[in-house]
Amino acid sequence: MKAATLKLCLPVIAMTAQQTAAGLVIPPFLESLHYPVSAIGSLISVAPILALTARLPSGLIYRGDRARMLMQAALSVMTLCTFLYSFAVQPLYFALVQAATGFAYGAATTIYLAFFVDALPPDEDRHHAMGYYAGCLAGGYSAGGFAAGYVADKFGYAATFKFGSLLGLTCIALLFFLGPSTSRKIGTESGKKESAQSVLASLKSILDPKTATIVVVALFLNLLHQMGNSLFPLYGLAVGLSLTQIGVIRALYSLCNAVTRPFSGSVVKQLGHWKLSRAGLPLQSAFLMLVPFFHDFVLLIAVFLLAGFLRAVVIVANTISMVEDVDATRVSRGVISGIYNAAGDIGNILGPSVGGLIASFTGIAHLFLVGPFMITVLFFVSLWACRFACASEKGSRFKSFDL
Repeated sequence: MKAATLKLCLPVIAMTAQQTAAGLVIPPFLESLHYPVSAIGSLISVAPILALTARLPSGLIYRGDRARMLMQAALSVMTLCTFLYSFAVQPLYFALVQAATGFAYGAATTIYLAFFVDALPPDEDRHHAMGYYAGCLAGGYSAGGFAAGYVADKFGYAATFKFGSLLGLTCIALLFFLGPSTSRKIGTESGKKESAQSVLASLKSILDPKTATIVVVALFLNLLHQMGNSLFPLYGLAVGLSLTQIGVIRALYSLCNAVTRPFSGSVVKQLGHWKLSRAGLPLQSAFLMLVPFFHDFVLLIAVFLLAGFLRAVVIVANTISMVEDVDATRVSRGVISGIYNAAGDIGNILGPSVGGLIASFTGIAHLFLVGPFMITVLFFVSLWACRFACASEKGSRFKSFDL
């Protein structure tokens, strides 16, 4: 990893660690205030919904020459809101703080992904670089969770929110060491032209075959992940696992993602990101469909490690597709970053609810058979529908040209 790439990776770790630190203690913090479980779930859901609404607008306003200023503004809001969590004890106040945090986080991560790609050194291997980026996301989640758990146990919830604010300040400070993007100039001369193009073409760009595939992979990958990750504790308890064992399985699954992603770039480079984006999700589904056949702690660890490895590889492959396959002169880097992140957000929001709906009909064990199978079928149907829609769009263009 080049020194310039390392500097770009450090803010990613700090940003995700801050968000994870706050997210870890919010449920028990609200429970300590005697909030009912239904209210806790509703308040937590405010952040991802607002993050989703921030994706496309922040992508549209992204420009390389003002990216650092936009990120510092968004991170400042996140840092302030993280500090205010411990004071927002009333439902309305907490919802407002949570909404501001979610919107700022959605904007910051969308802008930073676009900036990261644009600011990579020209001689940096992008396959490796995107693996590092994805690995830093997972590393930030893991580090933030471990550190926040320790701080909460030792010093309490208020101290944990302050610790999260400190991580936010660290991220803001790291941004001052980053220069403007070097791999792609977004100057003032082309700024207005690109802005107009992005606004008019942002939604139509989803009909591009490669962009549509990236969206479908991101959506279904997170849908599958959240469905299994959120409901596995219920299956574990049903087959006699302890909460500690369930926690170990989930921690190792996350650790596998964090360790594998930085090295996945080499795998993707050898096998091809286009093939892995299509084949990885069905393979991950196949491993998750093995879950109901195992009740043993060690065997379940093996199954989830294999699923985690495939998830890491597909995430890196799809991120590389976003960088390599989308023409930045037709679809701005900010817009494709917003679309990519929004698709993942939708998958994150739908995963638990879809999994719960399926489990209500099949039972928790058969969820891991029916759910992954249905997601795989819908995944391929969606890819086919994208090709059909894109072909129709191209046909209409040629027809209008002939007329």
